[in-house]
Amino acid sequence: MAPSSKQVELKGLSSRPNWQLPEGVSRGAWDYVNEPSIATEYDRFHAGHPLLDLDHEIITNQLGDQPFRPDGSPKIAVDCGCGTGRNLLPLAAQGWRVIGVDLSSEMLRAFRAKAEQSWQDRVSTVRANMANIGFLQDSSADAVLCMYSSIGMLQGRSNRRNFLGHAARILRDDGSFIVHVHNRGSWLRDPGGVRRTLRDWWRSKREEGWELGDSVYTYRGLPTMFLHIYSERELRSDLSASGLALHKLYRFNRTSSQVLKGSWFKHLRSGGFIAVCKRKTKSTAAS
Repeated sequence: MAPSSKQVELKGLSSRPNWQLPEGVSRGAWDYVNEPSIATEYDRFHAGHPLLDLDHEIITNQLGDQPFRPDGSPKIAVDCGCGTGRNLLPLAAQGWRVIGVDLSSEMLRAFRAKAEQSWQDRVSTVRANMANIGFLQDSSADAVLCMYSSIGMLQGRSNRRNFLGHAARILRDDGSFIVHVHNRGSWLRDPGGVRRTLRDWWRSKREEGWELGDSVYTYRGLPTMFLHIYSERELRSDLSASGLALHKLYRFNRTSSQVLKGSWFKHLRSGGFIAVCKRKTKSTAAS
């Protein structure tokens, strides 16, 4: 599934100029993954966020409680942008073999420290850029996860679609891809949201490399954090173009504390989405 070593490091990951950054990695994202305090304080900083309980519940419901394939071999889960392993550790506890992929060595170090307490033999970590995970084998994963808007940290639609294509490629026919994104449609309900959307749309037409939904902001002391915010239409389009068939779409309320009820103006009311997908096959393409 992954290279044989438990930890695969990219080389030369010291501070570097913008033109040397990995493909799809913005300056803000690079600073994020190379700032040790982001990882060491990660669990404490995000403790109590309602989305973390909600996405864990969805993952549990979608993947079930059977950690083995019919032939008795353990199922394999890959989490891209795994952070400190919050989604993978419960699966490892069940008996899954799990592989955490992240560009932050400190995040992976924290993940392994937790796993060594009980499940070291079931956990592998790979330090890698999500936009380029071609080293993962075809049709090898029973689950691929990309939660907490990790895909939004990739700059450039081509890079995000490249990642989604790899997710489809490494999925088994019966596997599930689960991804979370924020919803930019909710911007229109914010004060000045219409003006902001129009300004960003105009910027995307005039400035090469800027796309509607791109956002740069200050985050935990980092002045140029980057995140791409999806619309539902864009999410559906990118999934389909990347070889993924949408199986179920969860829409959340504005605080991401519960699944949105009702269908009125859902593109404005929803704060984000979790999409559960299958790899496209002849049968899914025809349905």
